[in-house]
Amino acid sequence: MTRSAPPGPFGSGVGSWIERRARTSPDAVAIVSGNRSLTYAEWAERIRRLANGLRRLGVRHGDRVAWVGENHPAFLDAFFASGLVGAAVAPVNHRLPEDAIRGVLDDTEPSIVIRHEIDDPGPAAPSVVHTVVVQVPSGGTTDLEGLVGESPADPVDVPVEMDDLCMLAHSSGTTGRPKGIMLTHANVTWNVVNFLSCADFRGDDVTPAIAPFFRVGGTGVNVLPVLFMGGTVVVPEDAAPDEILRSMERHRVTVGFGNPDSLEALTRSGLWPAVDLSTVRFIVTGGAPVPAHLLRAYRDRGVNLLQGYGLSEAGPLALMLAPGSASEKAGSAGRPPLLVDIRVVRPDGAAAAPGETGELQVRGPNVMRGYWKRPDATRAALSEDGWLRTGDAARADAEGFVWIVDRMADAVSAGGAVVFPGDVERVLMDHPAIADVGVAQGADDDGLVAVVVASVGADVSRDELLAFGRERLAPPSAPTRVVFVDRLPRSSVGKLVRAELRALASAADSP
Repeated sequence: MTRSAPPGPFGSGVGSWIERRARTSPDAVAIVSGNRSLTYAEWAERIRRLANGLRRLGVRHGDRVAWVGENHPAFLDAFFASGLVGAAVAPVNHRLPEDAIRGVLDDTEPSIVIRHEIDDPGPAAPSVVHTVVVQVPSGGTTDLEGLVGESPADPVDVPVEMDDLCMLAHSSGTTGRPKGIMLTHANVTWNVVNFLSCADFRGDDVTPAIAPFFRVGGTGVNVLPVLFMGGTVVVPEDAAPDEILRSMERHRVTVGFGNPDSLEALTRSGLWPAVDLSTVRFIVTGGAPVPAHLLRAYRDRGVNLLQGYGLSEAGPLALMLAPGSASEKAGSAGRPPLLVDIRVVRPDGAAAAPGETGELQVRGPNVMRGYWKRPDATRAALSEDGWLRTGDAARADAEGFVWIVDRMADAVSAGGAVVFPGDVERVLMDHPAIADVGVAQGADDDGLVAVVVASVGADVSRDELLAFGRERLAPPSAPTRVVFVDRLPRSSVGKLVRAELRALASAADSP
């Protein structure tokens, strides 16, 4: 296939964004970490050097460049440098056991692995030609700073098309083997455009990179929109809540993103009552239900939480709730942005009526190309006309506002009715003595069990909580047992791990 020449001197893909910003705003600060900052002009030169260094190590158009490590500016270097040479960055969850990391690398088949640090990870995947280390290098590896410093800052003349692969992230694997999610340059770009259509990102914004880069949301929700607009990304050196709050105050952060768990952790910091958040216009949140007390905590500090819904396969944005609708549509994930279509369908494929629960499906230019080397999984997820089957149960009202109910697969049969545990959990969370709750069937499947984390200092009985549920829920949905625990099993983005929750529920033996 003959590839077309790139328009202008900077190419056409995502990798060109920093170079283009250097042309329009060379002295604006692009990235900050610790005591180090880079302007767009300085960062563009560094990215060119890394891109040329990657080519010198053998990276070619269509290759993958894997990243294994915690959040660090070097990931963003690799993201844009890979885009310049027509390779795809492939972030790996560094929190996985080393054998699981190796499994993802074997699946991804990268030619280069960039690791934040290295401690004898064992033999590399067969495809890996070089391992590049951000920290002090060990035997047989290349030092990232050395690679950048020894490489020329010449322009990178590699044709990159918008339908080329830009990012190859992997699903969490909580419901099976992790799947590689193929996001093209077009997917990544249109996701940013969708955010700009429904959230007030500005050219002078400052955002902290709190969410992990190995998740699509870690870059796609706030980092890439801010860089697209010419703002500043702060990569904290320490992910502890105290340090994040200090960083937000010091750098006068204006926008942000975090899942509810991470945002809740900030409110528990001793710095929370006094830290200066006056510059923060909004923080986007999603990935798990947002409890009312969290919304209140941020509202009391003068910060708007913008609730949304997304998934990696959609790049990730699919829904956003505008601040003006937050009170009237409490609990809703909002409506789709400009270039996203959604529908809620019954099991037979017919459209669900307003208020009726069905599967949420999404379509738009932000939706992934498919799953990496998984054609069967791709056909199961994507219809021939481009609808992404999310697997999430949702209901929409007559105005098009959508509520995410649960996973379709998590529905249970109780009292002869189909019950979504998420519906029950949202009702129970209204009890002031409940800090967190998950609902599942017990071992005998004769009723629902509420697995409860009590609020600090709360004195509440099982009978009181059961009565609260009976008053507010239809008989099939009202829990018949309660078990107290210190914490619920949640994933790295705050989602309940239902399999582990069911094990806790099965152990409940108190009426």
